Formats: sequence, structure tokens, C-alpha cells
Amino acid sequence: MRNLSFLKLPQAGVDTVITFILILAVLILSLILIGLIREYLRGKKLKDYFFKEAYERGLSEKEAQIIWEYSLKLGRDPFLALEFKAPFEKVVDLYLKTDPNADEKLIQDMRSKLGFDYVPYFVPLVSTKDIELFQPAKLYTQTKEGFEVALFDKDEKFMYWAVIDKKSIPNLVGQNVTISFVRRGDGIYKFEGVVEDMFTENGKTILKIPHTFELTRYQRREYTRVEVEVPVKVGIRIGEEVKWIKGEIVDISAGGAKVCISLSEYQSEIQPTTDLMLSFILSGKQLNFKATVVNVYPRRHATCYGVKFEKIKPEEQKFIHDFVKKEQQKLAQLMVKHRG
Repeated sequence: MRNLSFLKLPQAGVDTVITFILILAVLILSLILIGLIREYLRGKKLKDYFFKEAYERGLSEKEAQIIWEYSLKLGRDPFLALEFKAPFEKVVDLYLKTDPNADEKLIQDMRSKLGFDYVPYFVPLVSTKDIELFQPAKLYTQTKEGFEVALFDKDEKFMYWAVIDKKSIPNLVGQNVTISFVRRGDGIYKFEGVVEDMFTENGKTILKIPHTFELTRYQRREYTRVEVEVPVKVGIRIGEEVKWIKGEIVDISAGGAKVCISLSEYQSEIQPTTDLMLSFILSGKQLNFKATVVNVYPRRHATCYGVKFEKIKPEEQKFIHDFVKKEQQKLAQLMVKHRG
């Protein structure tokens, strides 16, 4: 047998290798420890900054802790829940569903402090919690039977819809229903839910349904519009002549407007499909459009007409679109300032 002693390391060499491995292990562990310390300090600094932001917005330590803790459980950025309504609602919803001692009044106070208790008409709804009280709607059963309802009350977990239809409604407890409603200036919304309870209050049948984030929205208009007060001259062709009367544009979009005419100026010739001429100044720019009446809205002291702009130039359409966008931004800023 050959002598393999040349493969054996001297004892001093073995000690050196072991020492090297130990040093390397210590270095690796040290780097890991330093990384963990840095991550801890970074997280602590981030948390301290978050709580500072929360306090500046009027939240208490407990309220800030709820947003911080449940944002992390959802894997979301806690700062987003301070800035935007949608992530805030997702975070507090997890808190309400998982904490057996959840405080609904606390959530309502938080929503008010952060300015999330009111949704402007130009901002889409996030959940059924955003539906305004007394909102009328149509409820459909599984058999497609429809009933007129209105939002009677709501809390952080349930909404309570009152049946305002004169016809009798069957027992729907445990059944899935569909509710559809029109939100003014926004669109049509639809959602589904299971009726958890039915009871009578003040002679009305009330349906108790859990809140949901699963809202389907159908935008009614191609263009977003904003409320304004703009004087307008309305031209109506009568025979070979054009008669001009005074009116006011009360809302406008890049595709059309709502024009109101006082009863003293009212012209019976204006009906759906009537062609009009509009002349007005918007944000310092003179605009002259041909328009077609698509809707009529009788009022007590005036008649309003929904009109669609015809053959509008792209640059004019862009001008109105930019105007609407700027006005919406102003409204949003005023709302934040008012709540601040």
C-alpha cells in the first residue's frame, strides 16, 4: 500500500484552517447582526416619522398604532393610509374584522380627522360605507323582483336599507340581493350582499346587509363635469332668424353643459333634439358652440337643458377639459384646507 501521508496537513495547518473558518463565521454573523440592527433602526426611524405625521393630522397614539399595525399586516405602506381614503378603509376594515374589541367610534373619529368622512361627487366611491344616507336605490331579489329602497342608516359593519316600495316584500334573510343606485354627477353603482336580518322600525321594513368593497361602477358620462356659474347667450333659430336669450351654464364638461333659462326668458320652442347656439366666456376665453338639447329639467323658477356640443374643435375641447380638471383640483384643495 502506498504511503498517503503527503495528503495529511500538518497540525499547524489544521489549526490555521479552523481559525480561518471561525473568523469567517464571526464576520458573517457580524454582518448579519449589523444588517439586522440597521433594519431595526431604519424601521424605528420610519415608525417614529409615521407617528409624527399621524400626530400632526390630529390622530391619537392609539389611532396611529391601529393604522401602523394593520397596514403592516396587509403588507401596505402605512403612510398611504394617512393620505388616501381607499387604503385607509382597507386597513380599518381588517381591524374591525379581526380585533374582537374593535372600537367603531374610534374609526369614525379617525375618518373625520383625516378628511375621509365625505366623498366629493367627482371622486368614485370606495366602499358601501361611502354611500350617503337616504340614497334611493333599487333592490333586486334572486327572482329578479325589484323593490324601491333607501339607505336608512349605517355603521362600520352594516348598512340598513329601508323598503319604501308600497308592495309587500318577502322574507329575504339569508338570501343574496343586488342593489343598484345612481349617484348624482358620478355614475351608476351596483353591488351584491346577503341579507343578515330584517326588522320593522317606524312602520318601515329594514334590511341589514354587510358592507362591501365590491362596487361595480358604470360612468354615465363620457366626460367629467364641474359646477360653474357662467352667463351664456342662447341662440334659437325661429324661421330665418336667430333669437338670442340670456341663460346660465351651471355645469360643464368637454362634451356638453347644463344650461338654465329663467321662466321670464323661457322659450317653448326648446325641446329635446332642438339645435342651439351658445356664446359664453370661460376662464377669459370666448367660446361659441353649436349644441343639441338632449335632456330637459324643469325647475321652480327656471328650466334647465342638458346640451351636447356639436362639432367642437379638439383645441376647444382640450381647453374645457383642462378647465374642469383645474376646478376639481381647487375643490379638493379647499376641502383639505377646510378640514385642516
